[in-house]
Amino acid sequence: QEFAYSNLAQLRSQPDYQVIQTRLLNSQLQGFTDFLRSLGVDPDKDVDEVTLGWHGSPIDPSAYYGLASGRFDPGKVHDFFVQQNLPWQQYGGYDLYAYGSGSGARDLYFAFLSYSTAAFGRLGDLKTLLDVRAGSKPALDSKADFVKYEGELEGISPQWGIATGAAAANHAAPWLAGGGNLPFDPQSLLAPIRAVLYRIDWDSGFTMHMSVVCDSVQSASMLSRLITAWQSVGQAPDPNMNPALTNFVQGLQVTSDGSRVELTGSAPME
Repeated sequence: QEFAYSNLAQLRSQPDYQVIQTRLLNSQLQGFTDFLRSLGVDPDKDVDEVTLGWHGSPIDPSAYYGLASGRFDPGKVHDFFVQQNLPWQQYGGYDLYAYGSGSGARDLYFAFLSYSTAAFGRLGDLKTLLDVRAGSKPALDSKADFVKYEGELEGISPQWGIATGAAAANHAAPWLAGGGNLPFDPQSLLAPIRAVLYRIDWDSGFTMHMSVVCDSVQSASMLSRLITAWQSVGQAPDPNMNPALTNFVQGLQVTSDGSRVELTGSAPME
């Protein structure tokens, strides 16, 4: 339901990368990268690109899987696991290494597909990725909508993503709410949403652009008008939301373009 891409090599060239980095990784993924460092893999130097995926409903933020490209030494990692008697197994001709006990349902596994590509995820997800690579299960690019959306985003930003289904609604909800309490039921707004495409740039502060894909031109037009009207009224912000974020969301530029609602906003890095 969701696909996220980050070009770490490009982001590392930004002067504020240390700040950006804190927003790229959740706690489990940060722990995973720390574990990789103990194996001699330095994500800050050796990993150039990362793609993450999620599936199922509701979306579990920790249930990610994906691919990383960069420079790896599979033999060194294999020797470390053997010497330290750490859990690993084989599947489809690949060595699958456990991050954790290897028996937990949420434990991550990773495998090297080559010296430049690694795959990771919970055991079932990682095996599915390997099945896709072997051609026994369909790849993501077999979905026409995904290919179309990816074509719009690929290469235009160091960080972008695609969300569909429940994940699309989850992404859109806080932006549509604008940091305050909507004078209408947000669920009625989320029903027509089919996908969300987003991209983030960090060249001079923070800039976000989001395309909310609706089921019809009429739905997009109505959604755009409702958000714009609500913004102009200036509802009281949600006291539980960061004031700076509230100001950012309330200041979003909102337009409709066919069956899409376009949201754009910029703010200082802090």
